[in-house]
Amino acid sequence: MRTTILWLHALGGVAWIGAAAVFLIASSAVGIEDEEGLATMRRIAPAINRIGLAAMLFIVVSGIVNIYIAGTMRRFAFSNAFVELLALKIAALSAMYVLLSLSWRAEANLASSDDSQNHRAARRLIMFNLAIIGFGGIALLLGLWLLGT
Repeated sequence: MRTTILWLHALGGVAWIGAAAVFLIASSAVGIEDEEGLATMRRIAPAINRIGLAAMLFIVVSGIVNIYIAGTMRRFAFSNAFVELLALKIAALSAMYVLLSLSWRAEANLASSDDSQNHRAARRLIMFNLAIIGFGGIALLLGLWLLGT
């Protein structure tokens, strides 16, 4: 059971990072300088943000279950290294949450009648998703490190 929950937890992180990567690939393929590229971003940004939200909720729930399972196995006597790594993972997830919140706001700005605001929102979405990939990669590496503690 423990191994299954760990893999599902990691899969949630991979889904979120993968969705952000798909967004970056799609936006680089269509570009954001013309109306067609912006229209594509208007169509895919909501789906990517929903996947991110679902993945984040899943990560939180499966993470709590993982901590509970690890706690019962260790009688809730965690090492300092474990607690520090867990705090770093929580900080990375918190940063990803902030980026996801900003992505929702930028997505709303894609529908503006002002072209400069549309382009600005598209660039912000690209930056936010790139940062989500970075923080997600860090969180996944910290998760691997946690397995060894």
